[in-house]
Amino acid sequence: MQRKMTFLLRSEEEEVKDAGLTLDFDEMARKGVMSKEEKTIAKWYGIYSSRQAGNHMARVVTPGGVMTSAQARNIATLSEKYGQGVLNITTRQALQFHWLKLGGLPNLLRGLAEEASTTMHGCGDVTRNVAACPLAETCPYRRTNVLPWAQKLQKELGDAPDLDNLPRKFKITLSGCGAGCAQPYINCLGLVAVERQRNGKTEKGFQVIAGGGMGWDPYVGQQLFSFVPEHRVVDIARAVALTYRDTGDRFNRATSRLKVVVNLHGIDQVRAWVLEALTEEGKATDDLETAPFEETGKPYPDRPLSELDDLAGTDGKAVVRLLVPRGEVTHHQFRQVAELSEIYGNQRVYTNNRQNLEIHGVEPGQVLELKDKIQALGLGTEGFFGIRDIVPCVGTTYCPKAVTETRSLHDLLLPIVTQDKYKPVDKKVLINITGCPNSCSPYRIVDIGFRGMRIREEETGSVEGYEMLIGGDQKAFGLKLGEFKKTDCPEIVETVLDTFLKVRGADETLTQTVARLGLEPFQQAVFQ
Repeated sequence: MQRKMTFLLRSEEEEVKDAGLTLDFDEMARKGVMSKEEKTIAKWYGIYSSRQAGNHMARVVTPGGVMTSAQARNIATLSEKYGQGVLNITTRQALQFHWLKLGGLPNLLRGLAEEASTTMHGCGDVTRNVAACPLAETCPYRRTNVLPWAQKLQKELGDAPDLDNLPRKFKITLSGCGAGCAQPYINCLGLVAVERQRNGKTEKGFQVIAGGGMGWDPYVGQQLFSFVPEHRVVDIARAVALTYRDTGDRFNRATSRLKVVVNLHGIDQVRAWVLEALTEEGKATDDLETAPFEETGKPYPDRPLSELDDLAGTDGKAVVRLLVPRGEVTHHQFRQVAELSEIYGNQRVYTNNRQNLEIHGVEPGQVLELKDKIQALGLGTEGFFGIRDIVPCVGTTYCPKAVTETRSLHDLLLPIVTQDKYKPVDKKVLINITGCPNSCSPYRIVDIGFRGMRIREEETGSVEGYEMLIGGDQKAFGLKLGEFKKTDCPEIVETVLDTFLKVRGADETLTQTVARLGLEPFQQAVFQ
């Protein structure tokens, strides 16, 4: 396209956005083709082009990872009709249709609206699906129930026309305690519920973390505020979004994320901009703190979600999880899950950031009966947030950016990690697999992480391979063990796990062992 001679350094995507963000999907379906510019703006409607020519992906927004059983049943029906009966769960708790044809997109979007579901802002340079702790409502360690705040942020920021054109995507998560189960340090904005005592009264609020992110250049989020009152969370999130809107790079999309703004200008300058944005909107700033304080909430374990299997929540009801292999379910399974939530649960279906499903509000006496029903669907009922709960992105199965078939590595690793010898560390190792540096399955923050790549061989040209990291968490990313062909990865993982069994301290995770001993014992075992 002809670039405008405005002498402003702006990307082509910015010029496309300047032309308008409105699309007519009925007209595109009638034409049978989507232009390059329309493909760009379709992301605002949650629509991406897929790896397979002529196919599309649509991402359903599920704030906090929760939908009603009626919405879930409707989504299952639409998947059967338009998406070859397949649904994928993302690591940010959204749902994705694949195999969509252009001609069916208008009716898919209308069909979702019938049960108040939407793909709007599922993609694009906007506030994306707001994620939250899956146990937000009933976790015994929570300072406050963050789910209503996730839903409110989704609506307030998503409906704001002045936030419809950000430099790039803006990701928000809310965690109910300092364990950070919603991964606040790798998102643009992480809100962590905190609690303290002041003048004999309990005060609830949020610690605000800004500037985290993955990709080629990963960044750990930094503290923007140590304490903001709970009721100020929408004001703060909006002010951060406005700051990002006005300071983010609109020329080079590779450096346009909020993480780069924070890294380039420093957290103090970003804080000053946020305070200025609040003042310009007539909002108070005198109740926003940066000084440390004593957090007085209930002590929490390092990985609460690994320890809360089948544990009744604070409402006296149980949460029953459904292990979804590779994060993909059929329309039949998803429809049945919706019905099971009505029979046994609270008429809602939950997703979590390990691509699994959950049914909440189950009477403890009905847990075993419900698990029998789940197993009859071909879904698992054990092994959550542990070594068997491997998280792959969709890889080359659907994604045009991936370079490896992540699901095949998942299948190669599963027989290794399910061996009886690893039962003692079942809850001490998490494994993520991503097919490219975009890190849709965040491989840097887990005990064992794989990033897809190509490895050159003299005779065959190149084969699928992976960069392998070990010992990662949100605040200290994994260390590189090496680059290996996919076919060698199962043996490498077994060697790492066997070494972990030998050298680990009492009750340590693999990440804690690596932090204590470094890479050396694992390198010696792998490369000897």
